Amino acid sequence: MEIENNGLLGAWQVSADGRADRIDWPHLDSPLEDGAWRWIHFHRDGPGTQSWLLDGDIPPNQIAWALMADDTRPRYTEMDGTSLLFLRGVNLNEGAEPEDMVSLRLSIDTHTVITVSLRRLRTVDDMTLDFEHGDAPPTPGVFVERIVCSLRQKAEPVVDELEDIIAEHELAALRAPGVPTAETRNAFIDARQDAVVLRRYLIPQAEAIRDLLGHRPPWLHASDILKDEAVSHDRIIEDLDSVRERAAVLRDEMGARLAERMNEIMLALSIVSVVFLPITFVTGLFGMNVAGLPLAEVPWGFWAVCGFMLLCTGFTAFMLWRMLRR
Repeated sequence: MEIENNGLLGAWQVSADGRADRIDWPHLDSPLEDGAWRWIHFHRDGPGTQSWLLDGDIPPNQIAWALMADDTRPRYTEMDGTSLLFLRGVNLNEGAEPEDMVSLRLSIDTHTVITVSLRRLRTVDDMTLDFEHGDAPPTPGVFVERIVCSLRQKAEPVVDELEDIIAEHELAALRAPGVPTAETRNAFIDARQDAVVLRRYLIPQAEAIRDLLGHRPPWLHASDILKDEAVSHDRIIEDLDSVRERAAVLRDEMGARLAERMNEIMLALSIVSVVFLPITFVTGLFGMNVAGLPLAEVPWGFWAVCGFMLLCTGFTAFMLWRMLRR
């Protein structure tokens, strides 16, 4: 994400009648009229971000330090009357992997929402367009509801794609009884790893949403939207669990087929070794450069030895054939 304006990526003030106006550094902490609120979005590594967060009156110092943390996990907590909410969204940036989820840190009270991120997040871009087009959320609570809903909506297609990949490999495994190709195995492994990474963040995110509902902060009005979002997150997690379980079954099937193929190869090599064992013994025996070898002075000795080797080979092959038929 390009760092612009000393780290201030966007700031808006929403009046009581729903009008949203852009604001800049000098007005970030200006007094608000009754019923108004503001949204301030920072890049964490911006030159002015840390000084404004730590030196100003908002947010509380503990919240400010939490917003500047290097690594975050989805969670919800309250400090000094201000809510701290960490969320994660799929990475839809060009050239990025969706499972490399982007962190969004939120500080929320009744008048101010501060968001901090390290990388571009499409959910924030969509919210910015809403503000620009006159569709700003009327309250911080509605803002948070839209953010959570957007993050979930953008995660669902990624999970659906993982399910499609697993289903495609399951169908291919049924149609092609042979050993899967390296390309197929690699695609399957990537899908399974993606499911594991997404699940790692979505489970605590669902817990964070429930913690938020349990605390019921003053800025969050009675609404069923977040309850529905918690249920939707549970459904996504169940889909990811299904992907993992199906992937485990498919992995076992691939391993079984590979082992079966290796057993077939080893059996073929063993048969060849057993068949040629008598020949190897006879040629080794008659290849000794010592006196007294039988048939060494007989004109038909070579053909007699060849016939004996053919007889031994045929007998060995016949015995193996009978054993394999059982």
